[in-house]
Formats: sequence, structure tokens, C-alpha cells
Amino acid sequence: MDETLREELLDRVTSRTATIGASVPDMVAIDGTEVDLSEFIVETRAIETVPPEVDRKVSSVKTTLRAERERRIDRLKGESGDATNDPLDRETAEALADEIVGIDRALNALDTIRHPDFADEHRSATLDGHERWLAFVDAVQ
Repeated sequence: MDETLREELLDRVTSRTATIGASVPDMVAIDGTEVDLSEFIVETRAIETVPPEVDRKVSSVKTTLRAERERRIDRLKGESGDATNDPLDRETAEALADEIVGIDRALNALDTIRHPDFADEHRSATLDGHERWLAFVDAVQ
């Protein structure tokens, strides 16, 4: 792989729009172990409310994915300090870039799990405000 391709791929994976149209990878290898990432995200997003133990697991997965993303970027840059520091051919480098974008997409999906909608938050805050005023009026009478 030449330096021009390396720079193009690095620009691609660091672009803010890289995940547009990208899909979460079904499987991702983390420390040599295949993880069914797509299924984890689907199952987690299906939960009505996220209990603390699931929230801790989601946080742990996000931390692991961020570390894995950095390892792949280092390898793409040619800065990996292990046996994977062999020169990359074009096909391997492009696959690595696709993996990085897929991990970014997964991180985006995990970041949006069960965060309340702004409209719901506003509606809830408005109702809370009205309830406080009614309680105040009742207390004054």
C-alpha cells in the first residue's frame, strides 16, 4: 500500500460523515475473539428501559470498541507495535478501514440507546412545572 492510499483511508475513517450509510458489522474480532456486535446492539436497543447492569455492560463494550478502533487505526497508520505491523496490501487496508467505520457506526448506535427525546424531556419538564405551580396554589389557599 502506498502513502497516498494510506492517507485517503485515514481521511475516510476520520471523516465526520464516514458512518453515513454504513452498517454495524455483524461480527467484530476483539483480541482474536469474534463478537456478535450486531446482535448485541439489536438486543440492547430492544430493551424498554436500560437497567444499571446493562448500562455498565454497554459502557464496557463501548470502551472495548474504542480501544479496538484505535488499534486498527494504528495498524492502518503503520504504527502497530506487534506482529500485525507487516506492510498492508490494498485489500487488507480497505477492509481495515471498513472495520473502523463499522465500529464507529456501532459506537454511534450504542451512544443513542435509550436517551430520551428532547420533545419528551420538554413535555416532562413542562408537566413538572405545572404540578409545582398547582401544589403551590393549593398550599397558598
